[in-house]
Amino acid sequence: MTILTARHITKTYPGSQKPALNLFSMDVQKGEIVALLGESGCGKTTALRILAGFEKADEGTLSIQNTPIFNKQHFTDPSRRGVGIIFQDYALFPHLTVWQNIGFGLHKRSRKDQKLIVSDMIALVGLSGYENRYPHQLSGGQQQRVALARAMAPQPEILLMDEPFSNIDTVKKNQIRKELHSLFKKSGITVIFVTHDTRDVMAIADRVVVMKEGQLLQQGTPEAVFKRPENSYLAHFFGTTNLINGQVSNGHIETGIGHIRIQNDHKLPEGTKVLLSIRPGDIHLGTENDRHAIQVKIEQLRFMGEFTEVACHIESTGLKILFNLAPNKTPIGETAYLQIPEKAFQLLPANH
Repeated sequence: MTILTARHITKTYPGSQKPALNLFSMDVQKGEIVALLGESGCGKTTALRILAGFEKADEGTLSIQNTPIFNKQHFTDPSRRGVGIIFQDYALFPHLTVWQNIGFGLHKRSRKDQKLIVSDMIALVGLSGYENRYPHQLSGGQQQRVALARAMAPQPEILLMDEPFSNIDTVKKNQIRKELHSLFKKSGITVIFVTHDTRDVMAIADRVVVMKEGQLLQQGTPEAVFKRPENSYLAHFFGTTNLINGQVSNGHIETGIGHIRIQNDHKLPEGTKVLLSIRPGDIHLGTENDRHAIQVKIEQLRFMGEFTEVACHIESTGLKILFNLAPNKTPIGETAYLQIPEKAFQLLPANH
């Protein structure tokens, strides 16, 4: 069931010549975790603030559960949208305890209901025993959970989060990502969060919306965008990749590593220049006797923890290639032979 529908939302700030958000549209399903991903200044935070009601769009429409939230004739106040929000700095009240922070937005409920809801929220986010502590007595991850419980206590239809992992220690991020993903799925709440880190997306998002210069570039599951980026910017932004120039020729792609047979979903005519994107993890180390082996000269090995990154080049063409190996497996000598499965190639228009 579609819970949020945004159509052609545009916003230009005073004094700016370019819109911060330009014809932004998306649908969000109930219980879905959606990430708005992009570099600083891409418009993702503006989109979040417009959804929350903290900014007014110049154009466009927004509906939540088929109820108009804003259009040319109507604007719903943030407090009446059924949306909770967690700010980047959590915005906890320093003079209030964990219990008081979580119950802050429940003043219209009876004391009995307040007590029940706060107790349930504390148990849900795993803070039992911390009820009487103040924010300065908590770790960053614990503060985040208090902010999460406070935002969820009024039972909003949608939870908005601005860079939820930016204030968390690197060593703790993986565990907190797992905890949040489990909590969101357990509660069934719909979540939209802003991030610049693809690792956040991979860890908890059901769907990612990649943005650049106020526009939506591509959306889909994190796996789909990673494996099938629609242009070179997305290929690079969503992880390390090799970009190889090519040209459509007789049903194949002619490149510096030979003729590549690839499905031409773009229906590109003969002679069209293209790019091929190949993820380093999809390239395998082979032997000289392997069919279609690509001979390369090793330039550099970089230990990356979970894998070793190998930089190399093809001597005959000078084409540089990166590929990954398991840490305990390294090429022997200065020469190596690579195998690249045809399914590993992603075809991109060269002008993107």
